[in-house]
Amino acid sequence: MEFIFQTFELYHAFLLIFGLLTGILVGALPGLTPTMGVALTIPFTFSLGATEGLIILGGIYCGSVYGGSIPAILFNVPGAPASVATTFDGYPMTEKGEARKALEIATISSVIGGLFGMAMLLFFAPLFADLSLKFGPTESFWVAIFGLTVIAAISEGSTSKNLIGGSIGVMLSFVGIHTITGTTRFTFGMDSLVGGFHVVAVLIGLFAFPQALRIIEKLTSIDKRQPLIYKVKKSSIKQSFVDVLGKPKSVSLGSMVGGFIGLIPGAGGNIASILAYNEVKRFSKNKQFFGKGEKKGVIASESANNAMVGGSLIPLLTLGIPGSPTAAIFLGGLLIHGIWPGRTLFIDNAEVAYTFLYSMIAAQLFLLVLGLSLIKYMTKLSAIPGYIMAPVILSFSIIGAYTMQNNIFDIHTVILIGFIMFFLQKLTFSPAPIALGFILGPIAEEGLLHGVQVGSSHGSALSYFFSGGINIVLFLLIFFTVVVSFIQKIVIHKENSLKQCCVALKWKHLFYPSAIVWLIVAILDIVIIISIQSLPFEQRLFPQITLSILLGLIIIEYMKVIGTNHEQKMKMMPNTIPFKWSMLPILLFVTIVSFLTEVIGFYLQVLLLMMAVPLYFRFVKKNKDIVLPKVFFTAIIFTLILFTVFTLIVKVPLPVPDIF
Repeated sequence: MEFIFQTFELYHAFLLIFGLLTGILVGALPGLTPTMGVALTIPFTFSLGATEGLIILGGIYCGSVYGGSIPAILFNVPGAPASVATTFDGYPMTEKGEARKALEIATISSVIGGLFGMAMLLFFAPLFADLSLKFGPTESFWVAIFGLTVIAAISEGSTSKNLIGGSIGVMLSFVGIHTITGTTRFTFGMDSLVGGFHVVAVLIGLFAFPQALRIIEKLTSIDKRQPLIYKVKKSSIKQSFVDVLGKPKSVSLGSMVGGFIGLIPGAGGNIASILAYNEVKRFSKNKQFFGKGEKKGVIASESANNAMVGGSLIPLLTLGIPGSPTAAIFLGGLLIHGIWPGRTLFIDNAEVAYTFLYSMIAAQLFLLVLGLSLIKYMTKLSAIPGYIMAPVILSFSIIGAYTMQNNIFDIHTVILIGFIMFFLQKLTFSPAPIALGFILGPIAEEGLLHGVQVGSSHGSALSYFFSGGINIVLFLLIFFTVVVSFIQKIVIHKENSLKQCCVALKWKHLFYPSAIVWLIVAILDIVIIISIQSLPFEQRLFPQITLSILLGLIIIEYMKVIGTNHEQKMKMMPNTIPFKWSMLPILLFVTIVSFLTEVIGFYLQVLLLMMAVPLYFRFVKKNKDIVLPKVFFTAIIFTLILFTVFTLIVKVPLPVPDIF
């Protein structure tokens, strides 16, 4: 009781609320991840006591994980890697006018998941710490593979295209220094590629940048004024509680999966939310509603990534092994304050440890009140006109990419990947499988190579991967997921169409432009497989496996194209907004301006973007409802706000023009 009273002291409660609000802001800004939020705050805790410093860091950790759901739901832009799965159903709910409902159930689910994770931490830490020690390289490998195979089950559209996207993401993760050998690969002699692609830059490029381009595209496809991106329907908090608590299977599965994945060192909330989403969809009777605004999808994702917070702190506090990237930064905060994690933590530093634990539970309660109170203000963001929101997203995309490493190459990564992803979505590719492949690729490769090395020392690498209860269970889950997905998406739904494709196959189909493209890609894949034979075994093993799987998927797509006549092909195409060549100039302009950050400076770039898009619609599209003085005023005020926050307060070094 003494520790509980200390937690709710006015000073400690104030610090906790401050940390939560800061964390929510960090999570809501694309590019500012929970890891970055905790890392930036650690220096400000030097002058505080150990208890006070940890309370602030804990509040930021919890708040930032929750805050990532806000842009994920409102704009289809995950504020953090752990919020990728929230976009699957959160943004479709916004499109249907249920943004307020989505934010409410996300807040409630986050709190329930967070409480579950903290209960694990408080009552079962020693037990689960022993379990986390049983996860070796093979277990990590199977968990990563399980996450990759989930792509086929959770993603809408063509299974083969989704798996191709996952393979592309895995291949992007190969670029840079190989973690096992310490040597570079696939850098093509470019120094910028030595460090590889940063995960935040890739996620912003896959989700945020193309979303801004799509907003511009939608504005060009309408003739009338559209002041609101999506209208927001009214919602009842009481009914939202009923929606969450009335679906105990979704929130329970999400919390359990999230807490369990948090135990695995290095896994993180991104894997937790994806796997939880898959399991809830697997056990749902209405699988067809997922990806179209299903509440259970939001509940599963948000309960999982918040339960992961408590789970990741278990191996950290009891063994000194961080269970997530953010927990690894958190470890630095503990050591700076002279606290050494381990089994003696709760004996030598009992007052600090228990006060911190109870403050993490209190954080969930405060988060519930803060989150629900802020929703009515959050939903007002959807009332921002598209010609203003698009440059705002572009500006945050650029600053979010740069602030991670102060590297211009990260900005170029965002722009190139974003521009390519915009057109890939026209070809019905989804960004989620690519993101998942990029995140899980390094975990799978490290687990594979370490498992091969350890297994060889035990006599047989193959038997090592299939020995042990955890390995067997994970393998069976993977097998079950693949078989069920095959039956549901190929045998049941495609059986008749496959027969028709075989009948419709004609020689002229071989000369379809899309068939020729797939053939060229297949040849390129084969060339790459042959060319990497000169690499050391450790560097080429997993790339060869990935490229071989990719080749098989490309052949499947090739056969589908040549086995489908033109009329069938048109029926199979989804209802998307056709690309208008008239919008190409504005797309190229915003892309080029974004690319010139180092030349013109960040703040001049923001001004140009904020004014260029509205001016385009005012003079080119003849939208007389756009008031020019209001546009100029908004652009200047927004730029000044960014300057105040990032230069005067946070003091982030941003690109300035070369003349300075």
